[in-house]
Amino acid sequence: MTIEVEHRIDTVQQMRETFHDMRQPVAIMMALAAAAFTDPGLPAAVRHRLEQIIEQAEWLSDMIHGCLTAQQQEEPDETGNPGGGLADIVYVVGTAIDAECLTWPGDITLAAPTGPVWCTVDPVLLRRAVSNVLDNAARAAGPAGTVSVEIRRCDKTVMLAVEDNGPGFGEIPSGAGLGLSAVARNVIKYGGRIEYSCGVRGGARVSLWFP
Repeated sequence: MTIEVEHRIDTVQQMRETFHDMRQPVAIMMALAAAAFTDPGLPAAVRHRLEQIIEQAEWLSDMIHGCLTAQQQEEPDETGNPGGGLADIVYVVGTAIDAECLTWPGDITLAAPTGPVWCTVDPVLLRRAVSNVLDNAARAAGPAGTVSVEIRRCDKTVMLAVEDNGPGFGEIPSGAGLGLSAVARNVIKYGGRIEYSCGVRGGARVSLWFP
């Protein structure tokens, strides 16, 4: 029995490492397809193919995340059993940053705990919210700007803060509107909250809190 148990542990560990290795190339594939999709001169047939590639890449990304979540449920860490319907915010933010860096020349820094940080929110909605906030911050900062991202465990909540060194709220140039209403609705839907403030860099700071 001991040999069987050890073999199962090794197999699970190998599967986890494989899924982790798959995440970055999938995120890059999604970002490249999305960037190409914005070309106004694309033929209709090519645009349709890119839509299919993006759709399949999103499906694969969600499947990888689901497999990692299932493994985490079987082997909880010191934070306790994460339960169902959760998202690893470190992974989601990491993939969003990778995608943003492919199309934005500015500097993005990330401060986050080592390993997964779980929050009670649908992974797909979380990815959209993070991408929205990150994209807004990058546009506000400009091509030579800086965006800092912070993830922190706070009691029974998880905080995600995105800060830029742009002109700040109310001073963003035309065409770079915040568009955060949809993000706020999704955060509140899952029992969280969103806060807006001025950052230490002189720009805007958006903080998302998830249970």
